[in-house]
Amino acid sequence: MENEEIRKDIKDFLYFAEFGENKSQNTIKSMKKDLFQLSDYLKEIEKIDKSIEIDSIMLRGFIIKLQENGITKRTINRKLSSMRSFFKYLVREKRINQSPIELIASPIFHSQKPDILSLDEINKLRSVISLKNTNGLRDRLILELLYSSGITSIEMLGVGESVFDLDKRELYVANGRNRRVVFFSERTRELIKKYVEAKKKKYKEKYNPDILFVNGSATRLSDRSLRRIIDRYAMKAGIKREISPYSFRHTFAVHMLSHGMDILYLKELMGHVTLESTRIYQDLVKI
Repeated sequence: MENEEIRKDIKDFLYFAEFGENKSQNTIKSMKKDLFQLSDYLKEIEKIDKSIEIDSIMLRGFIIKLQENGITKRTINRKLSSMRSFFKYLVREKRINQSPIELIASPIFHSQKPDILSLDEINKLRSVISLKNTNGLRDRLILELLYSSGITSIEMLGVGESVFDLDKRELYVANGRNRRVVFFSERTRELIKKYVEAKKKKYKEKYNPDILFVNGSATRLSDRSLRRIIDRYAMKAGIKREISPYSFRHTFAVHMLSHGMDILYLKELMGHVTLESTRIYQDLVKI
């Protein structure tokens, strides 16, 4: 069944673009293809059917999925342009309050050579995060979980406490119909226990086990806030170059291959659709 409400909004927008803004038929055709693809993703992966439910985390997930499917940077730029125009129309028509794409700080393109952190840099980041308060426990857990499991920041921000098996050190990641099991370190397990206990004490009646990583209002931590957190600690650690949440995923992949992990197994852990997405890390492994 089609994602009817979002599809209706898209069709209304395309009608406006064609007859209100006199866009060319080629432009209309491209925007229709881009936005229907987004609609399919939102229906199948995010399980939503209303435009007002779309947020920036969902859009980043869509972009990451395009990248992992080998879609070119130029094509993704076009899709971003289509989405910006669509959400601008919805705001103007008062169908949504704010454009979710405006909350994305910048396009999340991965360079041909992924940015890899050294073990020394990982340890420097560890050293500048205080574990004396709830936010410090949260931030250190973010670092350890991203680095030891290889999940994406989108996946991490969406998890609740129930998807962790602390005894087996397993995390169950669901991305629509695609499900996989990843693993995390002993250090991560201990931090989960401490952070959850600290959250319960701090937020009390606002505590929600369905959301692991929260902000000061006890609501889900945003992608933008996550990037600010990483930027802040990178600066404190004296890391001059720019790093992102995805740097930890890249680092996980290279370090696992360096320790002899089979590339097919790594592909499954990473949730890659094609082996080509995983092979880019082989050239970065130091022999």
